Amino acid sequence: MGTQEQVLKFAPQRQGALAGQAREFDHSGSALLGNGMASVQLRAQVRRVAPYFRSLSLTGEPGCGEEAVARLLHQACPLHELEFVMLHAAEAEARFASDSLAAWRKVGLLYLPEAERLSRAAQEGLLRMMRQQGAQSTRVVAFVGRGLKPYISAGFFLAELAGCLASLRMALPVLRDRVADLPILIQSRLQWRRIEQTKVGLRTRPLHVTEAFLHAAAEYAWPGNLFQLNDVMDWLMEHRAGAMLDEGDLAAALAVCAVPSTGQPAQARMVRLDQVMQEHIRGVLVACNGNKLKAAEVLGISRSTLYRMLDAAEPGSLLLAG
Repeated sequence: MGTQEQVLKFAPQRQGALAGQAREFDHSGSALLGNGMASVQLRAQVRRVAPYFRSLSLTGEPGCGEEAVARLLHQACPLHELEFVMLHAAEAEARFASDSLAAWRKVGLLYLPEAERLSRAAQEGLLRMMRQQGAQSTRVVAFVGRGLKPYISAGFFLAELAGCLASLRMALPVLRDRVADLPILIQSRLQWRRIEQTKVGLRTRPLHVTEAFLHAAAEYAWPGNLFQLNDVMDWLMEHRAGAMLDEGDLAAALAVCAVPSTGQPAQARMVRLDQVMQEHIRGVLVACNGNKLKAAEVLGISRSTLYRMLDAAEPGSLLLAG
């Protein structure tokens, strides 16, 4: 941390360079801004593989700029003039069932932010689409977190599809390894928030970020990565408008915007009880690497009860290996 003061300082001579870099991205791509080694290497890797890849897996913690990487891959790939489509797991099954091969040929890049949650029908549809398309096939980027191996072991993910997606992997750096990027990431978020507020007729006094604030931010681990950083800056814009931000302001914002611990009560979800049970069983099975006896012990039920619960699940939603 000996060079941290020099790295983190909002040096006047660098403001023009930072502003110029920010203009290269839309807001979704601002997650990739920065001159830190990890960010520079990530952007270089994206530009190196973009012209050639067919499918790619992004690994790492949530909130590390996964969507921004997918969009940059689209911008730099040969099919950049075609559509960028982000498809969540809940929508995927219907989309693959209804869209023809001709419809997919209009898509330059398909981004799957919840690959591990795809249903069996959605996985089969994706694999079918990838097999049928030719040389100009839609590029596929999937965020897989820590990887799909536990889901394959538990029988929730097709091994063939996982192999296709994992033919090329790209690891995303966490925010705590991007200390040098904090100034521009903070500046970019504040600028974007002011622009959004101006659009709806709100006039907010600007925030002033001090060196003390930046050093405190550099010392913090940011377990929620960019999701948490953006929440913190949004809260400060709302509650500290016009202030000179210091370490006390950061502590106050983190107390509100910290990543919830597992001991805190979860917000109620308006879904059917059997769906919640199926998701919980799925999570336990994945954590147990598909070992049904161990999963039954964790759940506090017999193995036969576990099988009955799985048999009662929606067909294809809970699939077991062996």
